[in-house]
Amino acid sequence: MALSNKELLQKATLTLADFGGAGEAPLTIEQVAEFLRLAITPQVMLPDVRTVMSNSNKWVESQIDFANRILRPGTEATRLLPADQVKPTTDKVEISTVLLRGEVPISDEVMEDQVERAGFGDTIMAMVAEGTGRDIEELMIQGTKTTPGADTYLNLLDGWIYVARNNAAANAYDASGDGDDYQKIFKILLNSLDSKYKKDLPNWRFYVPSILEERYRDQLAARGTALGDEILQGKKPLTYQSIPIRSVPLIPVTAGAPDTSYVLLSHRLNLYAGYRRVIKMETFRDPREGATSFIVNARVDAQVAVPAATALAYTVDVEPD
Repeated sequence: MALSNKELLQKATLTLADFGGAGEAPLTIEQVAEFLRLAITPQVMLPDVRTVMSNSNKWVESQIDFANRILRPGTEATRLLPADQVKPTTDKVEISTVLLRGEVPISDEVMEDQVERAGFGDTIMAMVAEGTGRDIEELMIQGTKTTPGADTYLNLLDGWIYVARNNAAANAYDASGDGDDYQKIFKILLNSLDSKYKKDLPNWRFYVPSILEERYRDQLAARGTALGDEILQGKKPLTYQSIPIRSVPLIPVTAGAPDTSYVLLSHRLNLYAGYRRVIKMETFRDPREGATSFIVNARVDAQVAVPAATALAYTVDVEPD
């Protein structure tokens, strides 16, 4: 269960007292870790995916794997022939961050009228951090840089859904003819993956919009079994073939006839959330305006390490019955 702002703040070492007035003051390494914890913890996908950080705006994350058989028949006191020696496959994920900036002015009157008084600034800071995390998750899920839309914020980078649908190596499936047969959709996505990727299934995820999770839970509950009752009451997590089904409120739903959305299947560590380690969170009080501004600057990127190890269903019917 996600922690509330209050619970996060109680556990935090980062408070308003850590920040001065005007000036370009990056957070310390410890403060960056605390800020990201406040930002990431309440979200759904950000705590789940692979988090990578660097002091640079651009960097490369290396990958190494043994995709083929390593062992060969052995002969005592004889080394393997060069043709039987196996080299690992290597690859790289390029992280190129984009700049995000936010400013939240709070009037002196609001600060003074709160019961918390001095502590209210700490609450605002925690809420700003959580809101920042929500906005970062939205961008990493919905970003469409290569095919820009009307939302300039989402045009900053290509998100996980965009890559899973448009990369030539990925597995994209048009589910417009399947109605609300979600088990069929889950099966098709899983079957579309090469068998070599189907390891460690408990760490794979079906990421679905919240309304689909609710409808699928109702479908299973309608079976009238003890398991169905547990699912209806929310006591039992949803899975398909041992793969958890995660409800993600920020997966977009397109209004239409019917309303449609996406189902994304991926190993959770195949999705990268990159952060430049230099994050700025500062406060500035302007006496002329009688307000204190909470200002945050961050650089982030989203990447899919192996597009072929993802599967995406699009135009999935999510309209309520």
